[in-house]
Amino acid sequence: MSRSWGRPIVLLLIVSALGCGTRQPLLAQQDIPPDRDRITRVEGFSDSHVHLIDFLQNGAFDNSDGRFPGVGERGEIENIEPMRYLALPYGEQWRRLTLFLEDMQAAGVDHAMVSGMPFLKKWSANEPFGRPKYYLDSSSRVVRARDTDYLIGGAVMDYRRKFAGNEEALRKLERLYPFVCGFDGTDLGAVDLVIKRVKEFPGVWKGVGEVMSRHDDLSNLTTGERPRADHPALKRLGCFAGEAFLPVSIHHNIAPISRNPKEVKEPVYLDELVELFEYCRPPNTKHETKFIWCHAGISRRVVVNDLPHWLGAVLDRFEGQVYVDLSWVVYEDYVLKDLESWAAMIKKYPESFMLGSDVVGSGRNLGKEFSRFKALLDAVSTDQGNVVRRNLAGDNFVRLMSDLRQQQRAKMLDEELISAETPESIGLILEPGYEYDQKAHTGARVHSFMRENKPKP
Repeated sequence: MSRSWGRPIVLLLIVSALGCGTRQPLLAQQDIPPDRDRITRVEGFSDSHVHLIDFLQNGAFDNSDGRFPGVGERGEIENIEPMRYLALPYGEQWRRLTLFLEDMQAAGVDHAMVSGMPFLKKWSANEPFGRPKYYLDSSSRVVRARDTDYLIGGAVMDYRRKFAGNEEALRKLERLYPFVCGFDGTDLGAVDLVIKRVKEFPGVWKGVGEVMSRHDDLSNLTTGERPRADHPALKRLGCFAGEAFLPVSIHHNIAPISRNPKEVKEPVYLDELVELFEYCRPPNTKHETKFIWCHAGISRRVVVNDLPHWLGAVLDRFEGQVYVDLSWVVYEDYVLKDLESWAAMIKKYPESFMLGSDVVGSGRNLGKEFSRFKALLDAVSTDQGNVVRRNLAGDNFVRLMSDLRQQQRAKMLDEELISAETPESIGLILEPGYEYDQKAHTGARVHSFMRENKPKP
């Protein structure tokens, strides 16, 4: 594609997004630079797993100025059960981020991955007596929420416009790493949808996920084909992500669910995930794809023996490509029950583990979620300046994102999509005419007996 028209259009979009206003931010918190070599706090957390949007496609936001009457300070619709949030109009989406940044500051979280929610909980006519809010609230299905990324992308763009010209407020935005997630993991065209979102929100996205695969009850409630890590659609998406220097956050249970805590299952789903990791490396792709494995492969009622052994086996083969997120139920169900073994494993792979809150729709409980990890951090080292402890608490996530950002930035500079003056924290930008190879990684036969033996004209 010719660069003569692509570069000016993209740069114009970035300048337009940054705008020229002077509105002061609502927050007055410490500015914390995102660079890997500029982490200044002794114990600063990074959150590798956040959903700003819930299963009804809404979420908390800053209403402390009373802009929306009849709504609480965090966006809750008053006198509604179960509690729901007001749907924010465009132009006001920035409120999600100012509130979450405030929650981060209160919880001591310096950096965070943020995403939407790739599913919407259906309210079934079979259960009209109460509207479900969470995916487990009823037996009704969940449907794919392909528009969830508009809520995150819109929030970032609104924030940039709202606080344009205010360098202090814009620096706070650098602490967030938006991930795109609203796609069907069984659709070979999922990569095209991700590319579309990147073009619609240039410079916003910094990762892909949470990709849902083998997610026990959530997968069972999904209509249609269920995703799995070795599905051609996810291999195709993973290869694109590697080439674009976007990490992929993936939920893939290591084993099926058990009927009771004593029913131990073999990690039969692990091979599917390993196949994805292996596939998203050269020669299939120019650059290996970096993966964050959510919850160490554990979900509700997933019972396996020797989980540290299996994680170690994966890291022995994929260290530096695969990172393990210790959010959600894996911490109580596994880590706390054997702190010594987990601390030893973290010391053996000091750059491979991350912490996450897995909050959904609100950052109100960020502090509570991260306070849980004190026992593990102390088991690693009681010295808050210890390198391994700092890696686990936050540095591993920042290092991964910073390394990928530097490679991505070099590529965009080479393609003249950005200039040297473009902010360091800018996310992915693609040329307007960019298209992913329609034949790449689809699983289609390379050699066809039928085509090779067609009658000659």
